Amino acid sequence: MTTEPADDWCDLAPCGLMLTDSSGTILRANAQFCQSLGYRALPQPGAPTFQSLLSMGGRMFHQTHWQPLLEMQSAVMEVKFDFLHAEGHRVPMVINARVLTLESGQVVHSIAAFAATDRDRYEQALLKAKSEAESLLRERTDLEQQASERSLFAEQLIGIVSHDMRNPLTAIRMGTEMLVMKDSDPGQLKIAERINQSVDRALALIEDMLDFTLTKTGRSLDVERVAIDLHDVADAAIEELRWSFPRITLTHVSEGDGLVWGDSSRLTRVIGNLVANAYRYGDSSHPVTVTTRVHGGRVRLDVHNMGPPIAPSLIPLLFKAMSRGSSSHGGGVGLGLYIVSQIAAAHDGTPYITSTAEDGTRIGIEFPLKPALSAV
Repeated sequence: MTTEPADDWCDLAPCGLMLTDSSGTILRANAQFCQSLGYRALPQPGAPTFQSLLSMGGRMFHQTHWQPLLEMQSAVMEVKFDFLHAEGHRVPMVINARVLTLESGQVVHSIAAFAATDRDRYEQALLKAKSEAESLLRERTDLEQQASERSLFAEQLIGIVSHDMRNPLTAIRMGTEMLVMKDSDPGQLKIAERINQSVDRALALIEDMLDFTLTKTGRSLDVERVAIDLHDVADAAIEELRWSFPRITLTHVSEGDGLVWGDSSRLTRVIGNLVANAYRYGDSSHPVTVTTRVHGGRVRLDVHNMGPPIAPSLIPLLFKAMSRGSSSHGGGVGLGLYIVSQIAAAHDGTPYITSTAEDGTRIGIEFPLKPALSAV
């Protein structure tokens, strides 16, 4: 293509325009380009080159990339350069260039330069924001890692301590029972009974803590669902609990055929935890009732007590670990109902709560009579 540049409209263009020879020497430049860089006119004496107006980084890029690419494909579009203003500061511009051959046969580079100050400011802000975001992400990742390590350490510590505490407590209980066998003093027997009750509560808490540690490591509670008589399991559990909670009256209501598929030791834990919860938060002047109901392929096991109703806002929290029904009652670390919910889940069931001032509080679990075929 051969052409001659027109001069009458170049100075009216809203962008910088220039013409250089193949070596980069500026042949012509319009007013907009000169004003952008703080010059009255270009070229000036001394034949400045296009690349001499660039920053050091721009000159390197011009030599290694821009110039070879322009020679190869005769055009380069939307390349950003930092030019040096006459006063020394940098001026970012986006360059379009094309190789032309004049009628005289001279090969020239026709260049259009668009001011990119706002774009550059926006890009710098993006880079800064990206850097800050990456820094925050690294900080968050480090904090999450530290929290995870602390949580794992705490869970492991609970498991180790709980496991090691079980043996001496069992030894205390056995020793107390041996002393009772040789002593008929009512006072001594009462003290031994209290020791055994305390040991039983401590052992139950240890079991809860061990199960809590297990579930917090991502595993579910182990259950062995076999054919059992749920009514008989409840009777045996209640008989033992009467010794641990002599101040409350425990009753049992059974409905339907008691044959179910469940883990008797886990369901005994459910009864124990629910009775302990009723004793802690209920009115001990009223009976505590354990109900076992088998009907329509579903099993319900719950404990009912009278006393202050549970606030509706607290009900969704009660089956979470370390939650308590009321801060005004002492005792417990908030694991009992959490373990109940985990045992329910291990039986493919769910826990439930109802609580009113008129009807009292009923907390229990419901699960299918038989395990799913896929779980058998």
